[in-house]
Amino acid sequence: MENLKHIFNEVFQFLLIIYLVLLLVNEFKKIEFVNLNYLMIIVIVFGILTILFPIEQVKEKFKIKQFHYIYIALLGITGTIIIYLKIKQLGIISYLISIIAGVLIIMLSYMVLKDET
Repeated sequence: MENLKHIFNEVFQFLLIIYLVLLLVNEFKKIEFVNLNYLMIIVIVFGILTILFPIEQVKEKFKIKQFHYIYIALLGITGTIIIYLKIKQLGIISYLISIIAGVLIIMLSYMVLKDET
């Protein structure tokens, strides 16, 4: 049963990453070869299985390095750029929305990182 829990967890993580990447690509160029709705249903099913059968994990403490801060900053900047590209037709307010979203991404990522240490 423990192996099955690991399989559910790994498949869910893999499918979620694939789905999110395809969804991002679909925003810029229409994807014709796969229906994202069916993939989303599969991701949701494996997500439910992962929640119903959780893996007992031992938390290991790790030290936050400079790489983590750089990674968080890059995530925030990338999020800001993607959001701006999607809403730039709104005009001047798109700058404000993008910057606020980027700051939120950075703040939430930092808080999650601090919580895990």
